[in-house]
Amino acid sequence: MRLLTSSLAIALVLTLFAPSAPASAEPLHDGLLSSVNAYRVSRGLPIVAASPTLQAAAQFMAENVATYGPPAIAHRSTDGRMPRQRMADAGYPVDQAFTSEIIAWGALTSASAMGLWLNSPPHYAQLNDARFVAAGMGVACWGAYPCVWVVTFGSIADGVFAAPAPVASYHAAFKTESAFPVASPGQTVQWIVAFTNTGATGWTIGANALRIGTSKPLDSPSVLASATWLAPNRVAQQTTTFVGPGQDAWFVISLAAPASPGTYRLNLRPVIDGVQWLEDAGVYVELVVR
Repeated sequence: MRLLTSSLAIALVLTLFAPSAPASAEPLHDGLLSSVNAYRVSRGLPIVAASPTLQAAAQFMAENVATYGPPAIAHRSTDGRMPRQRMADAGYPVDQAFTSEIIAWGALTSASAMGLWLNSPPHYAQLNDARFVAAGMGVACWGAYPCVWVVTFGSIADGVFAAPAPVASYHAAFKTESAFPVASPGQTVQWIVAFTNTGATGWTIGANALRIGTSKPLDSPSVLASATWLAPNRVAQQTTTFVGPGQDAWFVISLAAPASPGTYRLNLRPVIDGVQWLEDAGVYVELVVR
């Protein structure tokens, strides 16, 4: 069997203070596992079971980085061991498995750590690797960094305890918008609006993209529909591939001005098609046709 080892690291500008370690690290481990699995579910990937051997390896590295700082050689702990050696020493069957380790330091929350990884192509690739079915979570919050976050992945589930499947949580809040447009009869103009992901599940194009639908009444066609609309009742979808919890989704909406002058209102509401309509924030755009 061909074996795979990934040596990945991620750095962040240091803060000028280091908060004290939490009384219990368990909520942080659970939160990191939930964040990883919620993302994988949003991409249609299998969740990873919590492996005690991989967790021991991940926790050792998190504490090592928190105590001594980032490794001089990527992923090598101060005792000279690389990820696969630490996993093997913890009891994980590395001779039969594909493995990987990702590290983030300087993030205060698991969501922030996920944000760093998802914006780094090599880390993004590891989080999206369908071969991984087990993982260990390591968190250490002391030293020069707010927290050090480590995830060790494996393609064999050896754990005695498994992570529960996360429940999808879709919520959105209005963020901002551009000024209402003015157009001449027959002209097509653009209007921009943004929503913040306030739920626990990411939005991914091709899987569970956030779209903007017509509202009041729901799914009603509009005289402002342009050729770029997804459908007569679907105005646009998010412009970026993935929008995680706490991140913003932007929408560029093209409006086709009717032939008759006047003021035309279009009521809008975010929706995950096939799943649910999200909160109605009363968002609308008015197009003035002169």
